Amino acid sequence: MAKADLLSIVEAAYRVELEDAAWLAGLAEAVLPHLDDGFGVAAFEFYRPGDGLPEVVQRCHLGIPDKLAAIYPTIFQTMDPEIRQRPFRMGPCITGSQMMGMRRGFLDEPHMKQYAQKFGMYDSFWITAAEPTGRGCGFHAGRSRLTRASAAQVRQWGRIAAHLSAAVRFRHALKGLASGRADAEPEAIFDPSGRIHDATGEAQSKQARDLLRHAVLMLEKSRGPLRTEDPEKSLAIRKALVAGRWSLVDQIEQNGERYIVARQNEPIAPGPALLSKREKQIIGYAQLGHHDKQIAYDLGIAPSTVRVLLGRAKAKLGVRSRKELLEVCRGAARARAD
Repeated sequence: MAKADLLSIVEAAYRVELEDAAWLAGLAEAVLPHLDDGFGVAAFEFYRPGDGLPEVVQRCHLGIPDKLAAIYPTIFQTMDPEIRQRPFRMGPCITGSQMMGMRRGFLDEPHMKQYAQKFGMYDSFWITAAEPTGRGCGFHAGRSRLTRASAAQVRQWGRIAAHLSAAVRFRHALKGLASGRADAEPEAIFDPSGRIHDATGEAQSKQARDLLRHAVLMLEKSRGPLRTEDPEKSLAIRKALVAGRWSLVDQIEQNGERYIVARQNEPIAPGPALLSKREKQIIGYAQLGHHDKQIAYDLGIAPSTVRVLLGRAKAKLGVRSRKELLEVCRGAARARAD
């Protein structure tokens, strides 16, 4: 049942104590059984400043044939810059042919013909775990024939990507904590039964404690038989964030006792000054091609809340459509950069 155990990828992402290279290698190992089609998997961590091209922070190849692995950097570096942007604007799960807006015509795509097809690779899966702060990670895996990402795959990998990007952001916050900054300080501590042991800051209110307790119980439920009996449901009930603020991570004491710690891990998103913090976050994810339900999962809030806040943002900026809203916000970001 290992292939069905999608939570193994999520758990690898939250092994935040590992050094960078070991963390990415662990992710590649967890992803490989789910994406490998004979071409292995390329895993990478990136930073994407603003709306610019992504900068690869580190990479890991697993199971890729040696000759193909040798030209992987060339394949990506020689892509048209506009095409290199597409995985960061078209959602967390897409195939190469879908990304190019092609079907059988993708077989004649010059870049693929020059580099990939000689190895028997005719398409690929892209998983892009991006979020508004610009940090994230992703995976690329070749395919032996043209393929399309199904609705179920988009849903599953979208949820996994939400955890991956939250984990990347969290790991960098912990590095800040080690440097003396207050990022990612614990705000609540629970045992696996949902009993609270401590709460500070915004986690002190009854509403926050109730939300966190429910998220802890769902986290524990997702780890049980559900993870193999119904992998999709196990992902659905496990929060990538709780109320747009907290990540839940395990903490093991020296005596072996396990606790679940809620740490602040809010995404920081730029945007026009008229918008609230949460409106900016939602628009930040929308600019990455995330639909409303995906944004709701990214932030751990209700889809109806996403729709309401998008509506408020449109009203504040005097636009009518989602497309206009994103264009105005991108324009404001470019003006700030200039």
